[in-house]
Amino acid sequence: MTETTENVVITIPDKTSFTFHEAATSPSEGEEFVVGHFRELTVKISGSSTSREIKFYAVDENGEKNALSGTNKTDFQLGSSTLNTNEYWDFDIAGLFKVMFEVVSVTGDVTVKGIVVS
Repeated sequence: MTETTENVVITIPDKTSFTFHEAATSPSEGEEFVVGHFRELTVKISGSSTSREIKFYAVDENGEKNALSGTNKTDFQLGSSTLNTNEYWDFDIAGLFKVMFEVVSVTGDVTVKGIVVS
């Protein structure tokens, strides 16, 4: 969406939320997000699980998964997976086809939700 004011074009970012996993209690690939025109993704990992492993992936047009690195907003470390909960991760997703967050293992439940912006 754009607005114009006296020959000045201002781009207003588009924003939406997406749920990859909602209170998952067993291993699952979860929902895949089709990137489209979006450029940045922030994911929150939460839940009551006492242990969990989540892997981050980019998925190409052929369905092939490739590790996707993100930045942990707490300590600014890069990673393509996590064993923690109650944390936020940032991802540069510009140019990707799809992204997904696979719950490899979980004891209890884990939720993975994201907000994407263009």
